[in-house]
Amino acid sequence: MTVADQRPLVEIERMDLFWTSFCSRLESKIGERDMDAWVRPGLELSALLPRLDDPRRVVFRSLSPWHHDWIAENLLADIGAVCNDVLGRTVSVELLGNGTTTPTVGTPTSRSRAPSVDRSLVFENFVVGKCNEFAHAAAIAVAENPAAAYNPLFIYGGTGLGKTHLSHAIGNRVEQLHPHLAVCHIGAQQFFEEMVRAIQNKANLDFQERFRTEVDVLILDDIQFIEARQRTEEELFHIFEAMQQNGKQIVIISDEPPRNLGKLAPRLRTRFEQGLLVDLQPPDVETMMAILGRKAQAMRLDIPSDVQYTIAQRVRSSVRELEGVLKRLSALHAFYRQPITLAFLHERMSDLIPPPAPPPSPERIIQRVAEHYSLRPTEILGNRRPANIAWPRQVAMYLTRRITGLSFPEIGRAFSRDNSTVQYACNKVEEGADRDANLRAEIELLERLCRAPAA
Repeated sequence: MTVADQRPLVEIERMDLFWTSFCSRLESKIGERDMDAWVRPGLELSALLPRLDDPRRVVFRSLSPWHHDWIAENLLADIGAVCNDVLGRTVSVELLGNGTTTPTVGTPTSRSRAPSVDRSLVFENFVVGKCNEFAHAAAIAVAENPAAAYNPLFIYGGTGLGKTHLSHAIGNRVEQLHPHLAVCHIGAQQFFEEMVRAIQNKANLDFQERFRTEVDVLILDDIQFIEARQRTEEELFHIFEAMQQNGKQIVIISDEPPRNLGKLAPRLRTRFEQGLLVDLQPPDVETMMAILGRKAQAMRLDIPSDVQYTIAQRVRSSVRELEGVLKRLSALHAFYRQPITLAFLHERMSDLIPPPAPPPSPERIIQRVAEHYSLRPTEILGNRRPANIAWPRQVAMYLTRRITGLSFPEIGRAFSRDNSTVQYACNKVEEGADRDANLRAEIELLERLCRAPAA
């Protein structure tokens, strides 16, 4: 909430308390989606009059014409009911438009508009890796030169990979660099619902005209939701054609590439394919660690690098899933008041990060090394010392020490050797691997083979 004028501190505190309770109860009434799309980015509390303990008017201010029209038409009744509930009495609700003093009092306006963008989703906090660098570059090109670089821009990828973040970042950058351009960021489901209302009110021509004349950059999210909705596809096609002919930018967001949208009208699908198609792939471990580190920093969580690596390896498919893991980890950390370590992770989040599997036995390591060198385990355990057996035997001792952490005497008993022989073998293999990159690669391969679970 922002408070435009200067008010006494006590009144500001009271308004903050009211706003917090109001948002919580309104979200439970209208749902998270409408709260995130309309209320949080588009509405602020302007006044509680005449005073908190005996209010008669609650005054809100919308932050853009887009928000004003939609909130006035769709949410005023719910807003009034929640205000009555929070304050425990019947009040009047007024909605002022951005920069205006003429209120809308408990009645809807004649038409609704699409939402603007989420101000928190910008290019500066989008983590770039190999999985998304091309999509990121294309999005910046479109934002900096709308309708000049790639039009339409079609961004697709799985859930939770950053499509929505990029789409909002485009809108924010356009508004920053080209404030004269009107940006409309709208979900396909929202587009469908608005179109239905327009048809019911016999205002479908106004609906088309609004997008054609009042929108310079149209960002349409979740396009797959309009598949097989023939009338919606028809309206979108005409809007698409008109905007392109008038040199206006279109950005389409989808879970799938156009070729996989089999129920989409062919003429729409071909229009989408005429533009630039960019995809978002699941992040690699390094990118996921970078994302995790940035989000952990924002949450003021101290997460060591080994814990970050473990989580990044486990949570690879979705940034949203990663956010859920971090929220849960933060709550557990606050409740138990223990530092975040691998042991804490394995103990408190074992369903997500199971405890590490026990290391393979010396017998298992001997078996894998023998197979690699085309020997029998009995030859490694025997007393013969030709080079083709002695070296694999030493490698097996070294890997047993490295993987299991057993002491030299314990390894000696497993190989029927004294501990000095085991120590000599481990030192020889380690020194050889330090000098020879090829040998080091071979040892690393063998270690992975030994650690792999049995088939």
